[in-house]
Amino acid sequence: MTFRIHHILFRVALTVVSLFTLVPSGYAHSGKARFHAIIDTDGAADDLRALCMLLGNREVEVLAVTTSEGALPPAESAAYVRALLDGFYHEGVPVGAGHPTGAAAPVWRAHSRQVNWGDIPPSTGGFPSAQKLIAETLGDEEEKVFFIALGALTNVYDVLQENPALGDRIDRIVWYNSQTEPLTGANYEADSVAARAVLASGIPVTVVSANPACPLVVTPPLLDSIAAVPTVYARKIADTHRTAPLEKLVDTGHLQAWDDLIAVNLFAPELFDTREISGSVTSCSLPDKASAARAQAEILAILRGKPDTESRVFYGFPIQHELYAADVVPMVDETIARHGPSEWRAGVLTNELHGHLGIYATIGVKMGIRAREYFNIGVDDIEVTTYAGHNPPISCMNDGLQVGTGASVGHGLITVAESAPPRPEARFSFKGKTLRLVLKPEYARRIREDVRKGIELYGDLTEPYWLYVRELALQYWRDFDRHEIFDMYVEEESVSEL
Repeated sequence: MTFRIHHILFRVALTVVSLFTLVPSGYAHSGKARFHAIIDTDGAADDLRALCMLLGNREVEVLAVTTSEGALPPAESAAYVRALLDGFYHEGVPVGAGHPTGAAAPVWRAHSRQVNWGDIPPSTGGFPSAQKLIAETLGDEEEKVFFIALGALTNVYDVLQENPALGDRIDRIVWYNSQTEPLTGANYEADSVAARAVLASGIPVTVVSANPACPLVVTPPLLDSIAAVPTVYARKIADTHRTAPLEKLVDTGHLQAWDDLIAVNLFAPELFDTREISGSVTSCSLPDKASAARAQAEILAILRGKPDTESRVFYGFPIQHELYAADVVPMVDETIARHGPSEWRAGVLTNELHGHLGIYATIGVKMGIRAREYFNIGVDDIEVTTYAGHNPPISCMNDGLQVGTGASVGHGLITVAESAPPRPEARFSFKGKTLRLVLKPEYARRIREDVRKGIELYGDLTEPYWLYVRELALQYWRDFDRHEIFDMYVEEESVSEL
């Protein structure tokens, strides 16, 4: 089936050489994740920091999050994790709950329960077992997986006991534990049998530990620096650590980087002193105060991410006001603040591709960005079936879908369903999971009525009409919230096209 691209000329007006400098080859990137990860957590505050760092960095693809015994019981921490993911609109990242080990509750359990991970969803019948989710994820993932363990090693141990061959699908286990020689610490003691078995399994394991001689303390100035990073993930860390119960622990100098050192180790292993414990197990920690100081800077770098992991020509997408048309300038800062830089970038590129500021093209952008957000993935990672048809105005949505997701005709990732009548709806498939987004009837009705009013006032396809449409498109771009304008349906992959 063919897909007709309208206005093929890609008229990017932002190609002034002064917008960006040539970037050294060391900064070049494919846009694909370097780390395909399953993260296992016990629900502690340092785990929240680690999850925010890893979820917010496009070089990490978080395949699943599971929970184990520790700061919180596994079922309880699973609810906290689900709340965190949903708060970031990453509803498509699955969560699995481990089983209790009978370990004694740590003294910090009471204050761990008070940390605000997000709005706890109502009970929906529990979570899938961590063992099953890990096994399915390892079996389905094409790339080898990093298993990032922020708690006990119970869940990966259970998987290996059931199916040892799945160990071949693990690139490395990165585990936080406070001490390796001798082997001791809260994460070890929560399930010592599992820890010893996994360390002896032959799978590569990196054990990350804090160095008591040069701790990385979570200080108010560090939180101020984190708060200055303009992402929802950095804001979540800052907000939770500036309220009870963590605020007091920060003020007294109690909180340190513990499990969150794993994220630093993934991105900057050169900061750590590494020792071989056995043929497959290495232990690492920050060797001195200078390394701990550099690790603070690395935390900020991880939260910031690369300047623009979605671009292949620009190094940081240009947002200088003088580059934009006069009627666009007033909305630049406000729209980026409301909807984020990814949506802004895709909106700019789509409307240049589209040949005019289009209403349904903008709806397609917001729909594509919402789908990527749901799965927490970058561009060019998702298959799209659009029901917008081949004829304007609704088919204009297809241009926005392509740019918003990277699922272009050239990549063979977008298909136009032969459905009648066309409708503002699309299905997004990623690794066996499918999401369907539909523009809510009240928004579709508003667009139709606004467009009809323009035709009545100015005639169809006249120059005044196009100026009117441009004004509407700018208004919708600024005001429509992608989290509110779509009905969302989760489907089985086998669902047939309507």
